Amino acid sequence: MRFWGPLAGFDMCIYTYRMKQLNETDSTDYMAAAGCFCLASRQAARKITRLYDSYMQETGIRVTQFTILSQLMLRGELPIGKLAGILGMERTTLTRNLTPLEEQKWISIKAGDDPRARMIAITGQGRNVVRRSFPYWSKAQAHIGKLLGADGQAALKLLGSRNLE
Repeated sequence: MRFWGPLAGFDMCIYTYRMKQLNETDSTDYMAAAGCFCLASRQAARKITRLYDSYMQETGIRVTQFTILSQLMLRGELPIGKLAGILGMERTTLTRNLTPLEEQKWISIKAGDDPRARMIAITGQGRNVVRRSFPYWSKAQAHIGKLLGADGQAALKLLGSRNLE
């Protein structure tokens, strides 16, 4: 790049010059970030979610919605905090994910004994959605199970069951 005016004669961009200065004094090996466990787990989660969603596309429900509904179907009415813990989600994230389910009338939300606690329950319509979607989820589960293999399945379940705090 050629500069004109007071910078005439400089062949190097100021940005490049500054970056060279930073690199000369910074000896940190940032290549270690290429093996980031957080990145790898998020990439795997996104790939698995996309696979489930592709199988469930015909049902009109996403696997994330199916997971919430199926857990409510299995466990019954739960406080939002308990459901968030079971799903490994933040309460605020779960609350955002519950809104469309409530709008579809697949769940009901009511105040608990403690007015600050909200109770979440699956409705009859929600149960029907789970029943209708289950065969698609089951096919996705089998396919992903084959892709992961026995060792991959065991590792994933172990990781999900560990308290990493």
